[in-house]
Amino acid sequence: MKNKRIRNFFAGKGFYIALILCVAIVGVGTWAVLEFTDVGQRVTAEMPVNGEDVFNPQTPAGTPGSNAGENPESNAGENPESNQGEGPIETQTPAPNPESKPNPKTFMWPVSGDISMPYSMDALIYSPTMADWRTHAGIDIVSDLGTAVSAIADGTVVNVEKNEMHGTSVTIEHDGDFVSVYANLDTDVLVGIGDNVEMGDLIGRVGETSIYEAGREPHLHLEMTLNGASVNPLDYLPQ
Repeated sequence: MKNKRIRNFFAGKGFYIALILCVAIVGVGTWAVLEFTDVGQRVTAEMPVNGEDVFNPQTPAGTPGSNAGENPESNAGENPESNQGEGPIETQTPAPNPESKPNPKTFMWPVSGDISMPYSMDALIYSPTMADWRTHAGIDIVSDLGTAVSAIADGTVVNVEKNEMHGTSVTIEHDGDFVSVYANLDTDVLVGIGDNVEMGDLIGRVGETSIYEAGREPHLHLEMTLNGASVNPLDYLPQ
């Protein structure tokens, strides 16, 4: 009797019980699928890509794997112009060449005449007066005794001297570090130390006061230096 009532109960309610069970099974299955999918997504998001940590916006700045801790000005100390070279090269003005020749109009001949003995500092030249071979630091210009001697350029008289070798001589300092020396002059010179002269001014006359130049025709011995070095007057006098 009891078993019959149970069978009748399930016979009347069995459909609903089966439906409830089916709904419960479907619900549990759906929950399991969703949970598995969510876990898979979280695992995938946290996996490294190509050996590098994937940027996680939820990761606090300064923690491992975070890019937010990097200093955007870490390269600010580098000079953006450091590889642009050393800057413009300054053009250097070459030093004056001591051998450079000025305009021929800068100088004039002190007297007119032929050259009886040339300038020779690189080779020995025979001196008929001294009867030996020696260098010659100037040029000898043949002129009559008493011929007026002119300053070859503007300048200042820096020395008036009398000695046996060069006789009476006058030294004039010019612009451009040039110096001219007029030797074998007459004893009666026309200028003194400190006098300013202009090109063409008379400074003395051709004489016979040099022992070194004695025994030869009357002439003026002219020497020139540039920056203290002996130079050939013919390189600067007008041709």
